[in-house]
Amino acid sequence: MRPTSFDQLTPIRNFSEVRATPATILRIAVDIAVIWLAFLLSWLAEGNHLNTLIPNGSGIIQLVGLSSLLACIAYMSAGLYNHHSKYNAWTKIGRIALINLGILLIATVIRATTGLSGPLEPHLIFTTVIGATALLSMARIGSLVLRSEDWPGSRLVTTEQPDETKVLVIGGGGYIGSALVKELLDGGLRVSVLDAMHFGEEPLARVAGHPNLTLIREDFRHIEALTRAVSGVGTVIHLGGLVGDPACAFDSDLTVDVNVTATKVIGEIAKARGVRRFIFASSCSVYGACDDTVNEDSHFNPQSLYARSKVASEAVLDALNSPDFSVTCLRFATIYGISGRTRFDLVVNLLCAKAVRDNEITVYGADQWRPFVHVEDVARAIVTTLRAPRHLVSGEAFNVGSDAQNYTLGDVAELIQKQVPDAAIISDDTFVDKRNYRVSFEKIRSRLGFTPAWTIESGIAQVVSVVRSNQVGDYSLPTYSNVLYLKEHGTKSFCNFKITGWEQEFMSLDHIDHIAPQDTIDRPAA
Repeated sequence: MRPTSFDQLTPIRNFSEVRATPATILRIAVDIAVIWLAFLLSWLAEGNHLNTLIPNGSGIIQLVGLSSLLACIAYMSAGLYNHHSKYNAWTKIGRIALINLGILLIATVIRATTGLSGPLEPHLIFTTVIGATALLSMARIGSLVLRSEDWPGSRLVTTEQPDETKVLVIGGGGYIGSALVKELLDGGLRVSVLDAMHFGEEPLARVAGHPNLTLIREDFRHIEALTRAVSGVGTVIHLGGLVGDPACAFDSDLTVDVNVTATKVIGEIAKARGVRRFIFASSCSVYGACDDTVNEDSHFNPQSLYARSKVASEAVLDALNSPDFSVTCLRFATIYGISGRTRFDLVVNLLCAKAVRDNEITVYGADQWRPFVHVEDVARAIVTTLRAPRHLVSGEAFNVGSDAQNYTLGDVAELIQKQVPDAAIISDDTFVDKRNYRVSFEKIRSRLGFTPAWTIESGIAQVVSVVRSNQVGDYSLPTYSNVLYLKEHGTKSFCNFKITGWEQEFMSLDHIDHIAPQDTIDRPAA
């Protein structure tokens, strides 16, 4: 990752992203007015009369005016006027209190060292700052109460008519999301991203400050943030969750929480808020092990917890599909290529990096088949689905990839070796992944007219070029691997909800038996 530059620091970025919109100007004007109102109330509470303001006008204007200016600059730097960042009310109150405390100290020092305020007493400065903090906090608390689901008028306040030009991307700071957000913005859509941004700001650096981008730095399991985020949105694209077999196997309860429980909650809230389209990121891993070429009507045969979580998520979303709420599940092939948050725990990317840096290409199970697709083509497929007539995609699943990119892992190794001739292919069959499948992509090609623009050869060339030019650092760092990130940071901070039981029913192989014949399932340990 590139080192953080001076202008990427959060306060500076927040300040630079403030837009002079009527709403922002009004909020700034109100906050300044509140500070002056707090001073006026403090002045009167001291037993002074309004007519005594004029003789002390110069000092009052200088000190209170300077305090107002400093407060607004600090509020801007804290992101309180930032269109691209949203914080819950309690976070805003905390930031206001800390900033005003700083203003109090600055004003006190200015008065003590310069006498700028003239005859104003020190305790008047103190009561003004305390009063301003209280008034501003009351305004934020009032906003929180009005947004509350328990407030009788909350639906009138928070519910907007869905706008087809507004898209919410959940998990937009990830591997796929960072490519998708740019594609959506380039297409003229207004995009909100709901993401905790665990991997920092780098994934969305290419679109930072875009006037049509709103970044909501929250866990998508945070109900208040989620409810606000979906309001007025025409389409929700759900990319969030734990991705990959190793990452999901690391903590099964967390996987169920993030991948299944949260998906159900997101779908239900989106439907209740009037969202028209819901696009879900699934995986061709749901097909598991199969000797024949599979399509969207083939039986599921998941070989991992990750795959089972995708089967369960598709099931809970399918139950929500209706004429007014169109659910589409996109089953991605194994993804490769460079994006804003590149992963090197994916087979093509990893083997390319090892070929360049280690001069070896280690293949486990060279005869296993996999379908492949470039991350930018995945983004294009999502946009194609978004723009398709609803009757073509409602309640449907589509495999995303191309028939021409079904390869064995041995084939992939040979294609990489052609571009990195010094790398030796090492075949190791001591550990063989149970997944083995070829996939048909006829449905998305014939129904939606989608075909990938990338070939696996061009994707390999891209990854090799990026690694060779040192545009990425050590490919083995946790930044580039979902499971290594979990191991380094732990899972405690990710755990929100208690597993209640229904999720396990959807995750169980007994449930999957209703979808796939029992004799097709190779039962792994639960």
